[in-house]
Amino acid sequence: MAKLGAEDEQENNPVSLTEMKTIIKSLHRTPQPQDSYHLLSRPQQVVIFRLRTGHNRLNQHLHGKLHVVPSPMCSCGEAEQDTAHILRDCRNHQVLREEIWPMPESLHNKLYGPVAALQRTTNYISRSGLQV
Repeated sequence: MAKLGAEDEQENNPVSLTEMKTIIKSLHRTPQPQDSYHLLSRPQQVVIFRLRTGHNRLNQHLHGKLHVVPSPMCSCGEAEQDTAHILRDCRNHQVLREEIWPMPESLHNKLYGPVAALQRTTNYISRSGLQV
């Protein structure tokens, strides 16, 4: 069969082998479902990523890893300035926190919840004036 096929006149196809492979792969690729994080804008993704990983500009990271601030303490003086403190406990941002989250919401939901929850978190960070 292969010999018979080889004897037939071949089509003149202007598509390169690499391009044809790409086309075939794209036809068989199943679309990946988008999670909440990937539905955010790029700046919002950066904020959420930094809060999730702890690689941010909060005092705990700047003091512990980089030694660029003298203390890991928050300006409120109650605890180290980390993601959990800023999103749950810091008295400096209590009014804003209650405005954005009138009902108590878990830290996990603020960082890993649906799109609306993640957008509230990025809005809170933006309005608080914190640089993460």
